[in-house]
Amino acid sequence: MRILLTVIAILQFPLSAAVAQSPASKDELLSLDQKIKIAELITKQAAPLADNSFSIAVDRVVPAQIQLQPLPSEAKELAPQVRGFGYVVVNEEIALVDQRTRKVVLVFQRWREQ
Repeated sequence: MRILLTVIAILQFPLSAAVAQSPASKDELLSLDQKIKIAELITKQAAPLADNSFSIAVDRVVPAQIQLQPLPSEAKELAPQVRGFGYVVVNEEIALVDQRTRKVVLVFQRWREQ
């Protein structure tokens, strides 16, 4: 029994180390402040899609018929980790999209200055 417990403990160590080193969740890609500022920039230049038959969600692939918009250069300066992303606005949500895979990486609300 003691050998079995030792084997289990040895096998769990690499697993727990791998979990501890896993990358941050997609929601942690941007701080709240970065999301608000990027949302303000996008809201100033983009209207929501007229065809809102597409609903956005993280890891969903954006259909080819929906054109991805390039992020404003100010957004890339504010958050360099979004380089290579485009975006699409559906209803009151903004989806950051990996331009290579067309996969939605992050979804957050549009934001207007009051």
